Amino acid sequence: MNISRRSRILWPLRYAADVRTLTFLAAFNVLLAVQWLNIARGPGIIILTYMLAVVALVVKHNHMHSPTFRHPRWNSAFELWLSTLTAHPCSGIVTSHNVLHHGKNNTDADFVRCSLVRHRSNLLNFLVFFFASVVAMYRNKPADLDNWREASPTLYRQAIAERVLTYGSILLLVLFDWRATLTCCVGPWLFGQWFLVTINLLQHQDCDFESQINHSRNITGRVANWILLNNGYHTAHHMFPSAHWSKLRVIHEHVIAPQLAPALNERSLWLCIWRRFVLGKGWKGARA
Repeated sequence: MNISRRSRILWPLRYAADVRTLTFLAAFNVLLAVQWLNIARGPGIIILTYMLAVVALVVKHNHMHSPTFRHPRWNSAFELWLSTLTAHPCSGIVTSHNVLHHGKNNTDADFVRCSLVRHRSNLLNFLVFFFASVVAMYRNKPADLDNWREASPTLYRQAIAERVLTYGSILLLVLFDWRATLTCCVGPWLFGQWFLVTINLLQHQDCDFESQINHSRNITGRVANWILLNNGYHTAHHMFPSAHWSKLRVIHEHVIAPQLAPALNERSLWLCIWRRFVLGKGWKGARA
């Protein structure tokens, strides 16, 4: 066996940075388990669980753009774990996110377009955006499984396996202990979905969707990007969607930032949310 072949078996990750990815996911998995089994519970554990629920969905998003492992079988198994861990199939974001959001950003085909909410209060827009997005998605839900059955049999089989394992696992958890499932699992799962959908409003509201650069808002703080795996560098991600998350900061600093409108760089995620959605500063209004 040559050295290259051996190294691929011993080190299946494409990028060493994904050791952090796997650590976050393992921690989230352990926290869900110890709470569901009533081994340990408490405010600190709950806060960390909710935070890692968001990170797990960021990992799913990153992986569906840039596979984590070298071999397809590793990636397939990883997607089954991710689907179960987040209570939502990985394949479920292929059309809604990869195809429609990236390919038709903020058009009528995009399920997370900013125009879904036009209330006078931007705080109300922030709070209801998730629900407006879910309604838009289910009203126009693409027939993925029917399409993939003929066009992409491998993806179809993976999608079926994800759905069977994910929904089957949820059913078993409910049957064994529905109270623990509701109190320890459902909350983090729903919060993670709410956050990851709603963050699209912050990332795109009042941006220039016709521009090649100024179509997205960025969060550049190092701590937030360390935790959220560089999800703050959103312009770089849209321009180079297949780039691994560990490369986005460099792309942002050397390619994006010199051309980006300064107002579209925000240092702090929480201050940006406070200013735009609580105070309403920088918001152009419902008719923008």
